[in-house]
Amino acid sequence: MPPRTAEATGARNRSLRWILASDGPNERSLQRRAALIRAAAVLAFLAAWQLTASAGLVDPLFVSTPARVAGAMVDLARSPGWWDAFGQTLSELLTAFVVGTLGGVAVGGAMALSRPLRDAYLGPIEFMLSVPKSVFVPFFILLFGLGMISAAAFGAFSAFFYVVVNLMGGIDLVEDHQRRVAYAYGAGRLQVLTDVVLPASLPGLFAALWQGVKHAFGGVLIAELWASRGGIGQLIELYTSQFRAGHVLAITLVVALLAILMGSLWTRMERAVDWRRFEQRQSARTAAG
Repeated sequence: MPPRTAEATGARNRSLRWILASDGPNERSLQRRAALIRAAAVLAFLAAWQLTASAGLVDPLFVSTPARVAGAMVDLARSPGWWDAFGQTLSELLTAFVVGTLGGVAVGGAMALSRPLRDAYLGPIEFMLSVPKSVFVPFFILLFGLGMISAAAFGAFSAFFYVVVNLMGGIDLVEDHQRRVAYAYGAGRLQVLTDVVLPASLPGLFAALWQGVKHAFGGVLIAELWASRGGIGQLIELYTSQFRAGHVLAITLVVALLAILMGSLWTRMERAVDWRRFEQRQSARTAAG
């Protein structure tokens, strides 16, 4: 390479490294700016809400005020009834997640690996995805009565279909040549499933688990509003009937914050997993075996 060309290439590489190095702080500053804009918008909304309610433009009995909502959150934190309701909802959510996810993984895996099962049941499952699940709440009341079982069962039912579809999508990401290479190295069906299909479909499995958590949570809350004698949903219904808007909004805010926290933690967990390295390690195991 001529000296000038080498020198120009080196200069371009140094410039590129400088640009890449400068992206981090700029990106962080943009994120901080976006966070400040969001915080300013929230504060402006709260101030407008408080002022309109204090001026009598809206009835605080129905819309409450930020100050009353904050006071209601303090009351809830001190109330044993809130913690009992929270514990019951958490228990129902865990049951719904385990049952709905295990069933969805089993059915989704079988349908993804079997063409006859896929052709027979994929259509009805996709149809169920478009149907509002709340229309089935009366059936769960008739089957399980009013209580924790009906709420957990409806939560599992709500999660099941989303787990099935997301897991099938993840398994469909496995390319045919990956399986053929494994079979060429002498791998059996079970080894191909554990060392090829499972690692390659882990992103889809992760998405299926998140869908299971999210929809199980929503299903449990919906069922508690209709078919439960306890839990957060029943507490919301109780405060609504008593026109305690501050407590209703406080519980709604807590539920929203919990959902955001779960989503953030799940995203961090997913980003922390090195899918490519895991797939390479499993492929090496298959080749060595």
